[in-house]
Amino acid sequence: MNYKVIIASGLFLAVTIFSCYALTKHPALYSQANYQATTSQQQPTAEFILYYGEACPHCRAVEDYLSDNNITQKLRLISKEVYNDQANANELTAVAKSCGLSSKDIGVPFLWDGHQCIIGDQPIIDFLNNKINQIP
Repeated sequence: MNYKVIIASGLFLAVTIFSCYALTKHPALYSQANYQATTSQQQPTAEFILYYGEACPHCRAVEDYLSDNNITQKLRLISKEVYNDQANANELTAVAKSCGLSSKDIGVPFLWDGHQCIIGDQPIIDFLNNKINQIP
C-alpha cells in the first residue's frame, strides 16, 4: 500500500513539474483567451481549392495575386499541384466532371468553390476579388 502512495505521489509531482516547465516556456500556447482572439480574428470564411501546375505562367499570375493581396488571410484556400501529383490530377478531373467539363476542357489554374469551376488566371482573380468584397 505504501508503494502505491509513493508511486502516485511521484507521478503527480512529475506531471506538475512538466506542466510548470511547459507553461514557462510557451505561455501563449496555453492561454485560452489568446487562442480564441487569434482564431476568431484570422479565421477565413470560405474554402476554395486552387489546382495549379509548376511552371505554368497563368498559375504564377494567380499565385502572385494571392501573395500580393494576402488572400489566404481572408479565404481558406487549399492549393494542389497537378503536374507532378497524380492523385491531385485525378481529383481535378473528378471535380471538372462534376461541373460538366470534358477532359479536353480542363486546364490550370482551376478554382473549385464547392459548387462551380473557374478556369484561367483573370477569371479566378475576378472571382476571388468578388468573394473578398462580400466579406463583412
